[in-house]
Amino acid sequence: MRKKGQKLAAIMVSLAMAASMTACGGESNEEEASNKVTNTPKPTQSAEGDDSEPSQGADPAVTTPEPTEVPEKYRDLGGMEIIIADWWSNETEEEPKTAQEEATREYRREIQEKYNFTIKQVRIGEWGDHQETFVLSTMANTPDGSLFMMDQGFIAKPLANNLFYDLATLESFDFSESKWNYAVIDEMTQGDHIYGMASGKPEPRGGVFWNKRLFEDAGLDPDLPYDLQASGEWTWEKFEELCGKLTRDTNNDSIPDTYAMASFSVDMFKALVASNGAEFIGINDDGTYYNATGSPEFLEALQFGVKLIEAGHEMPAPEGSDWDWFIPAFHDAKVAMTFAEQHKVGTWKDMDDDWGFVMAPAGPNGQSTTVFADNVVVMPSCFDAETANKIAFAYNLYTNPTPGYEDDSDWKTGYYDRFRDERAVDETLELMYEEGRGVVWYLPLIYGTDYGDIIYNVYGLYDTPAEKIETVSATWESLIEDANTK
Repeated sequence: MRKKGQKLAAIMVSLAMAASMTACGGESNEEEASNKVTNTPKPTQSAEGDDSEPSQGADPAVTTPEPTEVPEKYRDLGGMEIIIADWWSNETEEEPKTAQEEATREYRREIQEKYNFTIKQVRIGEWGDHQETFVLSTMANTPDGSLFMMDQGFIAKPLANNLFYDLATLESFDFSESKWNYAVIDEMTQGDHIYGMASGKPEPRGGVFWNKRLFEDAGLDPDLPYDLQASGEWTWEKFEELCGKLTRDTNNDSIPDTYAMASFSVDMFKALVASNGAEFIGINDDGTYYNATGSPEFLEALQFGVKLIEAGHEMPAPEGSDWDWFIPAFHDAKVAMTFAEQHKVGTWKDMDDDWGFVMAPAGPNGQSTTVFADNVVVMPSCFDAETANKIAFAYNLYTNPTPGYEDDSDWKTGYYDRFRDERAVDETLELMYEEGRGVVWYLPLIYGTDYGDIIYNVYGLYDTPAEKIETVSATWESLIEDANTK
């Protein structure tokens, strides 16, 4: 099993020493811990874009499912308040918009009344403070939530410091059930231990948006990427060919008036790496991690991205622009394509031009692939076993499919209104769930590593891919060794 041995800042160490006098599951605050519990999951929400999960349809009667052989200790939770802590929830519960949302609310009211507990998802602060809030409150044995929603970028530090409860030890959870997000369970499983969870399908992630009008202006079929994706011809070679046609100097002043693309560097290079069958951090059969950036497929993906930039197909950042300049560049039709995650549909909703969405083009050693990266639900490690098991019992009920809506075949329903055409949903999002098309990456679990360690300088053409891979190698090997050491 992998040891999480990184050290936190001195202030956190001091906090932990002070807190050792009154452990979270200890005698002095056992009653308080039993009566304060935390939240339930909401679909992944990041700092950028609209990330709300679409609702699903239908309209059957509600009947509360009975848990199998409920132990006496769970039949009355004594009014326990369970808080699921996040950084986005509204203070007041929104009114249901569909029959399913109404049925879900009624089901959750029934289970709370029947087993005498309350559960709600609560915003406890800003996105930028969320990780620190979790770490400090858990180390002080006074967690601000019973459960916490954690962004992928918030996982490594607390995981390295043993601040997540081992969910595999809790009798109410059966993570083989189909209701659980298999991508998150896979990512957060270490040997016999499971340190995080999420319910529902993994959220569709990275792909390529394109401006249909700019395709037409360049003499291309506005739906060409869909057709290429459907025929299996959506490849790097075809993508590069399109870039040559979409980077256009319409007034002959030797300066492009429209560029083929502009993207967040991480989104672009992650998509290229994944779609060439490569990754940043790999995992061995024995569960240990390794540095995967030395593979020929990884290097090839970075070199292809650099080739597109050097050819002038990627719009340069305007002088004095903000870091996210590529978002208005696509929105305002200055570029024809952008590598981005599907939740950007909220950013493009008021665009004048129509747009489409496909997976990333396939590299010569891979296929169109997306990287799942959902928010993770974790439990603070400081709870005593009795409290943790009660939280798990309630949360397991809370995450059950709404009675009458157990069939998730209509998962696409809520996405249709968010895209400009049905092909984005019926073809692209559907394709992301095919075997092998959606992968889980382990870099978020290695404390001290970041995609930008390699990508930022390569995107800026400050270092060649080979140079940058070599530069970070020793540091990454040390961080990976620490993560692997028991």
